Amino acid sequence: MKKKSGRAGRLRQEEVEAVDEASQEGGSGATVVVGTYEGGLLGFNLDDGAQTFGYAPHTGCIKALHCSQVGKLASGSTDNTIRLFDLAKGVELGELQEHEDSVCALQFWGTSTLVTGSSDGQVCIWRCGDYELLLKFRGHKAAVACLAIHPSGRMMASAGRDGRLQLWDLTRGTSAAHLSVNETVDVLEWSPSGKSIAALSSKELQVVEIESSTTMSFKDPNSTGFMRVPLVAAAFLGEGVLALGDGKGEVRILVRAAALEEVCKLPIDDVAPGTPRGRVKALLRADQNHLLVGMSSGSVEVWRYPAKKMTLKERPAATDFTKVQVVDTQTRLTCLAVWKPGQELSRLPDEAPKGKRPAAENGSGKKKKRKT
Repeated sequence: MKKKSGRAGRLRQEEVEAVDEASQEGGSGATVVVGTYEGGLLGFNLDDGAQTFGYAPHTGCIKALHCSQVGKLASGSTDNTIRLFDLAKGVELGELQEHEDSVCALQFWGTSTLVTGSSDGQVCIWRCGDYELLLKFRGHKAAVACLAIHPSGRMMASAGRDGRLQLWDLTRGTSAAHLSVNETVDVLEWSPSGKSIAALSSKELQVVEIESSTTMSFKDPNSTGFMRVPLVAAAFLGEGVLALGDGKGEVRILVRAAALEEVCKLPIDDVAPGTPRGRVKALLRADQNHLLVGMSSGSVEVWRYPAKKMTLKERPAATDFTKVQVVDTQTRLTCLAVWKPGQELSRLPDEAPKGKRPAAENGSGKKKKRKT
């Protein structure tokens, strides 16, 4: 997929029109956003794969992407900046310059909060209305590798290159707990209910029950020594089922039973014998029925599955997964995000209960530097 030329700093208005048209025709209207090694952003329609925008807002590799429920998109890069966009209106909102090193992780919570983490070990909490910096603290002694905000918005998990996995109380901006891990964690994701958290390193996937501290783990039994294939991406498909991607391009489906158990792999049927498939770069649940698989080759696979088979009581099979389409972005893909219009009509956790607002406004942070 080639990038379409357009005015820098503004997404194409056709994106909004395409979303509206898809919704009217019964499609999801979701927009998938691809971050690239070259600093570019590319968007396409989840329903038909049609490109909606594409340009390069960063001068460095894009390391992290996330989209809020109302269509606000944030991108973090090795150029030490965070760029902000409004996908619903098709405009760029500005730039945040607070971190002193690469922005490696970021996530919105509801419509009120954006949290960012950097290779400088710092974590910043921003108010989304005016992007005022509410709180800045050192989360790790080394680079922040990843972070994940709890569905309630009151707690956050972060992992760093210092080998620590930390739980934070976002209502106070203080450390709440420390979880023991054997390897540096590269991916963190809460289960839909928020009762468990998945922590992925290159060697092992661990799922921790927060209340009981019970831990399940999975390692590739066929990957040892010099032949070890790294685990690179993971995503919850439901409370009882996870997808796990590796360096060979395979995606395993795991279920949570007495232990984490592999039940199947997504079929690979479009690669010629002897042709490298590439590695999985990103896994993202687009909605309750679609999984996005981003490959190092630049392709994005869209898989459909039945949500009712992703519970703790079910065991999905390979036949439950159908490849809907493959979108070739012709880029060096690094990360994925997705936005589905209409989510803002759902009940949103805009604010925590009174007295429990995430990152209380204590005036300790500096204002953002905004580029217009």
